[in-house]
Amino acid sequence: MVGKKQSSGRSRPQRADAETASGRRRRPKRGARGPQGATPARIQSWVDDPASPWGLMERPAPVLDARPWAFSISGEAIPVGVYEPGTAGFRHWTAADSLRRTADLWAPLLGRHRVKRWQPAETLPVTLDAGSDLNAYYDRTQLAFFHSGRGKAAVHSGESPDIVCHETGHACLDALRPDLWDAPFIEIAAFHESFGDITAMLAALSLPQVREEVLPALVANKASPLSRIAEQLGGAMRQSNPAAVESDCLRNASNRWKYVAPESLPASAPATELSAEPHAFSRVFTGAFHDLLSRMLRDTGASPSADDLAAVAAAAARLVIDAVAAAPVQPDFFAQVGARLIDVDAAVFAGRYGAVITDVLVGRRILTAATVPGSRSSAAPGKRAAAARRGGAAAGGPRQTLEINAAHYGLSTGGILVDVPRAFGAGSASGRRGVSATDPTAAMERSADRFIGVLFENQRIELPARTRAKGIAASAPAAGGRATHALSRTDGHLRLSRLRFDGMGW
Repeated sequence: MVGKKQSSGRSRPQRADAETASGRRRRPKRGARGPQGATPARIQSWVDDPASPWGLMERPAPVLDARPWAFSISGEAIPVGVYEPGTAGFRHWTAADSLRRTADLWAPLLGRHRVKRWQPAETLPVTLDAGSDLNAYYDRTQLAFFHSGRGKAAVHSGESPDIVCHETGHACLDALRPDLWDAPFIEIAAFHESFGDITAMLAALSLPQVREEVLPALVANKASPLSRIAEQLGGAMRQSNPAAVESDCLRNASNRWKYVAPESLPASAPATELSAEPHAFSRVFTGAFHDLLSRMLRDTGASPSADDLAAVAAAAARLVIDAVAAAPVQPDFFAQVGARLIDVDAAVFAGRYGAVITDVLVGRRILTAATVPGSRSSAAPGKRAAAARRGGAAAGGPRQTLEINAAHYGLSTGGILVDVPRAFGAGSASGRRGVSATDPTAAMERSADRFIGVLFENQRIELPARTRAKGIAASAPAAGGRATHALSRTDGHLRLSRLRFDGMGW
C-alpha cells in the first residue's frame, strides 16, 4: 500500500515491493551497486507528487547513465542514500528515480520504432534548479526545473514525479517524432502536452503500490492522485492567480472536456473553461486517455485486479506510442492519433479494445461515427492498419513553406514563414473541419495563422532584436522570458521556430 499521511504531515516511507520501511533516517549509502549478492543501495522519493496523499517510498537506486536513454544531472555528485525531504540529496534522487522510470517506460516501445537516443544527444542533460520560477521545460538541450520561494515553503518543480515525468515525456516524444517540434498547429502542441501528462500517469502505474491504491477510483473512472497532475505546483500557482489552474492540481485527467475545433476557441481562459492554449486544450485528449484506461480495465472482467491494471497500462502505452508514430502531421492531429489507436488495436491486439476506443473517442468528439476507421466514410483504413502492423513512423516526407500575413499581428517585415507537409497523408481520419477539403493547403494555412495568433495573444513569441512592432506583437516577451517560440529574420521574412515545450502553461 502507498504510504499514509502521518500526524506530523510526513509520510512513512514505503519500499518499492510494498514492504513497510522503518521510516528512520539512514546514513547515505554510497554507490548504486554493492558487492555481488549484497542488497542494492536504496533511495527515498515521492510516490506521486509532494502534495499527493500517497507520500514517500523507498526504491532501488536508479542508474542514470544506463545506455541507451542516459541522463546527466548537473552540479555536484550526490552519493546514493535515503535523504530527508527538503534536502538537496532528496531532490536529486527523487528526480533521478522519476527520470529513470520514465525512460524505462518508453524505451522498449521506442526501440520497436528504431529510436534509441534522445534528440539532443545520447545523454540528456538535466538541471534541477535553473533559477526562480514556477516552471519547468524541455528545450532540446536539457530538461530544466526551477524553484519558487524559500525554506520549507519553497516549491521545487524537479521534486515532483508528475512534473519530471511530464517533461521527460516531451523528450521521449521528440525522439520519436522530431517533425512535431516546429509543426504550427494547435492540436500538435496540445498533444505534446497531453503526452507529457499521459507519461506521468503511466510512470506512476509502473509502481505496484500505485496500482493497488488507484484501482477502485480507476474502475469507477473517478478523480484520484493519479489523475491529478502536479498538485503542489498547482497550489502554488493558485496563490497568485486562482483562476489559472484547477481547484486541486495543475491539470486533472479525470475531466469531461469534449473536442471542439481549437481555432474557434479563445487564446486563453480560466481553467474552468476550454481554450486554444495548448496546455488547456490538451485536457481533451488526456481526459480521453483516462477514460480509455478505465474502460479497458473494466473490460477485463467483473472484478479487475492490480495485475489486470498492469496489463491494461502496458497495452495503453503500446497503443499510444504506435498510434502517434503513424499519425501524419495535420491540423486535426487528435483525430489522426485517435484513428490510429483503432488501427493499432486491430493490428496488435486483434481488435480486442476496438469498441472501447471507438466509444471513448466518439464520446469525446475526437472522432465522429462516420470517420471511425472501417466505416464507409473513413478513408484507407487498410493502409493505416498495414502501417500499424509494420510499426512505421510517419515522420519526414515532402514539406512546403507557407507565408502567413504578418501585418495583422502588427509586424511590417514581410510574412511569417512556417513549414508544413506538402500534402495530407493518405487516409485522413476526418473531414469535419475541412481537413480533407479540395484545398488542404488553405486549411493548413488557416490553422497555422490561428496558431501564431494564439502564441502572440499569450505572449509566447520572442521577436528579433530591433524589430518594430505594434498591436499584439508589441507585447512580445523579451529574450530569455517565458516564450515557447521565436521569430528570426530570413531573406526579408520572419521564420517561426520553437524554443521549448514549457511544461506549466496558462
